[in-house]
Amino acid sequence: MPFCPLCKSEYSAGTKRCPDCEVDLLEELPEELESNDSEEELPENLVLLYRTRNKVYAEFLKETLENSDIPCYLKTSGSFLEEGLGYVTKKKGGYKIYVPEDKYEESIAIKEQTVSDLE
Repeated sequence: MPFCPLCKSEYSAGTKRCPDCEVDLLEELPEELESNDSEEELPENLVLLYRTRNKVYAEFLKETLENSDIPCYLKTSGSFLEEGLGYVTKKKGGYKIYVPEDKYEESIAIKEQTVSDLE
């Protein structure tokens, strides 16, 4: 099964490009990318703000935070299959958004206004 080297999604045989990342797929992930559950190192002073399995919600919140001058870090894990407008996981995974610790309270307010009613 081919994999995307960026989002680490697994695709069915015969698929050549990742539709989300628009990059060529690899037959195998390099060793350092194989483990989806390992915590990669984050920049210092970041805290978890939001976790979801829906890519649209994660990207919407990330864009809203950035438009409010709050830097954020989006981490993906797991393997996804597209289904309609949402996403379902083949393996445990999802999207996590991290923000600087000193912007956490402001970020919580933005999260509540943007995605709290969507989940």
